[in-house]
Amino acid sequence: MVACYPGNGTGYVRHVDNPNGDGRCITCIYYLNKNWDAKVHGGLLQIFPEGRNVVANIEPFFDRLLIFWSDRRNPHEVKPAFTTRYAITVWYFDAKERAEAKEKYRLGDGSQPNSIM
Repeated sequence: MVACYPGNGTGYVRHVDNPNGDGRCITCIYYLNKNWDAKVHGGLLQIFPEGRNVVANIEPFFDRLLIFWSDRRNPHEVKPAFTTRYAITVWYFDAKERAEAKEKYRLGDGSQPNSIM
């Protein structure tokens, strides 16, 4: 997935990439922002590691690769960005969990979101 935040104070609310067992187990984010200054441009990624009283503030510097667990261990959000902010996100999937999620979706048992990646 390629994400472009248009720079008008747009961010992304706190969430977990895989809250319902859709198969995603590792999130990889690659940043494409040259000359980024978080004090001016905003756009920090904040990670709230489960069970810890810390917040990790990650600046979206050019050529930075960030890797973290996609499940409830790492809720995260993107703070408002005031300059166009680019990132590429790729997920590593667990084959068994992914197959089970697709089967649940196919059967329409309501346990998965309306769309599954």
